[in-house]
Amino acid sequence: MALQTITLNLSESVYERIKMMAHAVLLSPEELLTQSISFFLPAFESDLPSNLQRNIAKLALLNDLQLWKTANFVMEMNKQRQFEELAELKKHRSLTEEEQIKLEELMAEAEQIMLCKAEARRLLKKLKKSDDNGLKPHD
Repeated sequence: MALQTITLNLSESVYERIKMMAHAVLLSPEELLTQSISFFLPAFESDLPSNLQRNIAKLALLNDLQLWKTANFVMEMNKQRQFEELAELKKHRSLTEEEQIKLEELMAEAEQIMLCKAEARRLLKKLKKSDDNGLKPHD
């Protein structure tokens, strides 16, 4: 992977905190910042299919009510039931090719729902649009 250089203008106090933290963990300031940025950025660029990347990126454009609906979305009941039945069946015998394909499709859909829900919740929290007892839409 090719590395890119970015120049940042930081206040003296921020720069000093970076230097102190880097020294404490035995890293250079550059290594500390690289690790920190990598940790806080979503890691979906190379890990997820491009259509899922686009769906997750689009969440940032939603209002809080739309984000709340996404954060609380659930897979259709018949798909959930089918997923559970196939997963249970797999514990007891080998699945047919058709069953395995269907299970993989349902697993991919469940993963997409889970990732979108997590990102929607992250965005709601970031926007401070959630309450202490859970995520609720605001008027």
